[in-house]
Amino acid sequence: MSTMLRLAGRAASLIYGFITLLSFIYFAFRDGSLFKRSTKKEKDELALAQDRLWNLSEPPNGLTHAFCILAKGTRLHYVRSDPSEETPSGAHKNLIVFLHGFPDSWALWRYLLSSPALRRNNVLVAVDLPGYGGSDSLQNYGATDVLEAVTEFILKMRRQYGIDLDNDVPSMGNTHKKPRVIIVGHDWGCIIGSRLAADAPQLADRFILGNAPIPGLTVTNVNRITSSSSKMLTTFAHRPLSSRSLVRKAVFTLSPLLAQLKKSGYAFVFNLPMPLVSLAGSMGNFWFLRMCHQLAAGKDHPFHSKDAAEAMASSNGPGAYECRSLTETGEGYPKSVRNRSSSGGFTEKIRYYREGLFSDPWVKTLETIAALHEIEDGRILSGGAALFENEPKGSLKAKTTIVWGLLDSAVDQRIALQGIAEYLPRDSQVVVLPRTGHWTPIQGAGRAALEKTVEWAADGEKGNLGQVVIQVYEGARITVEK
Repeated sequence: MSTMLRLAGRAASLIYGFITLLSFIYFAFRDGSLFKRSTKKEKDELALAQDRLWNLSEPPNGLTHAFCILAKGTRLHYVRSDPSEETPSGAHKNLIVFLHGFPDSWALWRYLLSSPALRRNNVLVAVDLPGYGGSDSLQNYGATDVLEAVTEFILKMRRQYGIDLDNDVPSMGNTHKKPRVIIVGHDWGCIIGSRLAADAPQLADRFILGNAPIPGLTVTNVNRITSSSSKMLTTFAHRPLSSRSLVRKAVFTLSPLLAQLKKSGYAFVFNLPMPLVSLAGSMGNFWFLRMCHQLAAGKDHPFHSKDAAEAMASSNGPGAYECRSLTETGEGYPKSVRNRSSSGGFTEKIRYYREGLFSDPWVKTLETIAALHEIEDGRILSGGAALFENEPKGSLKAKTTIVWGLLDSAVDQRIALQGIAEYLPRDSQVVVLPRTGHWTPIQGAGRAALEKTVEWAADGEKGNLGQVVIQVYEGARITVEK
């Protein structure tokens, strides 16, 4: 029976994905994009944008391109601010690590990375996730592969910037405060961040996450909705005349799930056979990606050809010309990046949706377990497992701030936020932004609210976060505070 149900579910998924793909083709045809080719102007603007973002010999906006080599030889590309900027003598700066999502790269964070307030006392590091931007591809993109890679990267950054040195702990001979580590994640970066906050909370003093579901909470909400509606429909099936109202109640109960299915149609397309996925990504001169970037810009903001070029350059990563560039230390992009430079690597990016990163178990290596144990600093008490033993599966164990744009076109808040208080530890909160959509890091006031939140966390969490955010975002409010 269970096998039949799985097969039926897979068939329904394929059918829905194929129908959604047909709708993409229709909309691309309707707006004249299906057979469109890039003009010379568009090609020139894209080349210039790729050069600005990806030329290793010409750092963008005062940032520095660098590579981190992991134990298995995987090379992750990242950009960083200058750690020597306004550093107090003898002190290490805070470390802020930014994790992007689909279909972006480090460039999603370009506005926050340019913030004088954030650069003043912090080292800012924005990494390209494996398979994105200038980072190496992985053989597999399951939970263990991706989470191990990201965790190793963060551990290396902590060591590189002196976060865990013994002399950083305040003592009689050292008056400097121990530097803080903040991890900021959006979309897949939020999902990865929430999994780290649940299973590797030692990595950061605070996680700031937005506009993607927390896996454990999402599974719980989906199971709750389907179970409740199923019971109603079963009762109706047995007593149809006396319980007709239960059908209406069941549909109402299912409405958050149905709304999420509608918003997640693209994810079903990504799980179609790979030739169809490739078609979805490349048709109409990358129509799907361009629609994503138009949504990211927001309806109230102009989206000119130069904006489109910069957005596409962020998604596609370095072109052939940039792949020949070198950093000051003679490092260049890895071979896998050069191999996907002509296509933009769309089919690599969507493997995050296909290979179990969202909810499959993370099997930590002994090296990861040992490294996390070494940086244990009291945020989780000794013998602290008892502190969380009654918490729901997948609950977060590190201080977390959720910054959520309520106009999200990809995630229904009823699925992602309902019951979230049970999944957050003490000193956590949820900040909602009523006029902001999915792409908070680049949308006007939402970006300012996120920047203020990161600044508040890095500066030691002084004052009330709600009062801090409302200075730059009228109508922002805290809906959960623990």
